[in-house]
Amino acid sequence: MSGYKLILLCFCLAFCCLLGACTANQNQTSRLKDGAPVQLLDAKGFSIDTCGNKSALTIYNLKDSLNELAHFVLLPQSHNEPLTTNEIKVPCQRIICLSSTQLAYLIELDALDNVVGINSSRHLFNTNIKTEIEEGKVLQVGKEGVFDIEKIIALQPDVIFVSPFKTGGYDALRNLNIPLVPIAAYAENSPLGRAEWIKAMALFTGHNQKADSIYNYIRNDYNQLRQLTKDVAYRPSVFSGKMKGGAWYVAGGNSFFAHYFRDAGADYVIKDDRVGAIPMDYESLYNIAHDADYWRLLTSSPSGFNKKALAAEDHRYTVFKAFETGNVLTCNLREVPYREESCIKPNVLLADYISHFHPDLLPNYQPTYWKRINE
Repeated sequence: MSGYKLILLCFCLAFCCLLGACTANQNQTSRLKDGAPVQLLDAKGFSIDTCGNKSALTIYNLKDSLNELAHFVLLPQSHNEPLTTNEIKVPCQRIICLSSTQLAYLIELDALDNVVGINSSRHLFNTNIKTEIEEGKVLQVGKEGVFDIEKIIALQPDVIFVSPFKTGGYDALRNLNIPLVPIAAYAENSPLGRAEWIKAMALFTGHNQKADSIYNYIRNDYNQLRQLTKDVAYRPSVFSGKMKGGAWYVAGGNSFFAHYFRDAGADYVIKDDRVGAIPMDYESLYNIAHDADYWRLLTSSPSGFNKKALAAEDHRYTVFKAFETGNVLTCNLREVPYREESCIKPNVLLADYISHFHPDLLPNYQPTYWKRINE
């Protein structure tokens, strides 16, 4: 072999070794080697692997289970080496939450001291976080598309929890070199699946055992309540929603809300296999729901929302049987912390529904979120 060819061969071997080392290093920083999976009971949108004092969190797109939204390796605070892409030291001391849903898990974990920024205090009920805002310990950093970037930089967050379902608005944040963790609990198709996301949130605050304990209680309580309605002979019919922008957006027959109605011993009027909401015109919805026993209605109205106020929104609402009988179950976002708590209170929400659909099963129960509309 000539000297030239020998030099060329040596160069190629050296380059391949260097490329292989870089690839191995990249894989090491983006994946947790020898990690053992943590068994999840209901959630489908994330997975956890652990290895010693390290954890890995993978978040999936539930519309395409093969498509990962994000992957993070969580390292202890004692880790002294420089962090690479998608590596985060935990527990995080400075967290920004960009939705009230994310706050709900941290409130339940008693981890609000870790929060330094939120998107908005509108319809916020928790007195502790409201006090923190008033005292300037927690700052409002804006919402999608209109973030106060200077304020976010000044807060020096360890992590920012975002919603993967918001269209646009995060491009400016991606340039800050701050980990953006998508919390995709909203995509879960079951109430318990959403609640189990507390385990994912706990990874960032160091409350793993507490999260397990909280979730086990919620799951056991929910399943005990579900057993109450398993063999009920009568299942009242129910529909949901109202007109918005010329259409009635109806949750599919295999949707998150349909699971609640079924578990509460009711018969949801929509019988398809859709998971998401679909727009229907008034006449189409009326044809299948005009004689339903119950109507579930989420609203954000002035205090004292009643049948008169509902009728004033659209006089066609008055011809539904559920309106006539007063069996309209309402949850007013201005009066109860539904947005702030619903993801982590599926057992309470289920009890609410059961108390209306089958009052004899929970005779002394007082509903928390869903209440019968006032006259």
